Amino acid sequence: MVKRQTVWLSTMMVLSLMLIGYYTMNNQTSPASSTADNQSISTAAVNPPANDTSNSSTSDTKKNTAPSSKTSKATSSDVTTTSASDFFTNTETSVEQQLSEQESNLKAEMTNTKASDAQITKASNQLQKLQSLDGGMDYAIDAIKADGYKSAVIVPDNNQEKFTVWVEANSLQKDDAIKIMNIVSQQLDISMLDISVKAHA
Repeated sequence: MVKRQTVWLSTMMVLSLMLIGYYTMNNQTSPASSTADNQSISTAAVNPPANDTSNSSTSDTKKNTAPSSKTSKATSSDVTTTSASDFFTNTETSVEQQLSEQESNLKAEMTNTKASDAQITKASNQLQKLQSLDGGMDYAIDAIKADGYKSAVIVPDNNQEKFTVWVEANSLQKDDAIKIMNIVSQQLDISMLDISVKAHA
């Protein structure tokens, strides 16, 4: 009996030591794990500023992008304005060249020694009419601009019988077109039926 009790006590002591050692090890491990958890939390707390930095860089990128879009719009409007300006400048230059060429031809006929008196008289009358037309067109364009249009040009046909009036505008109301036709009719002393008005922008 004594040996059995001794063995039993020894066994219990061993088990007790093992339990004590087990709990001791668990107590030492849990602070370490809690420390690790705390570190992960602190790391998570540090991460948001990094995200904020990326957001701020994104916002900076958007800010930098915004002016470029405004610049593109400004450039687009400049191109539109330039194209309208070019249209009126080129058309006016073309009309002036056409009238200048006709004047030169008429003057050449007037100074032609082989031309008859009737031919010279006809050329002289046509030259006066052409010069009067040129001056009237200038007055008409000035009057149209004074009425609020930025640019205007009058294009006669080859016989100076029909006239097309271009004005810088997105569109024209019927009353505005009639008003322009009336101005041109008075300045050129022609019928309003021989005048057409068109908008260009």
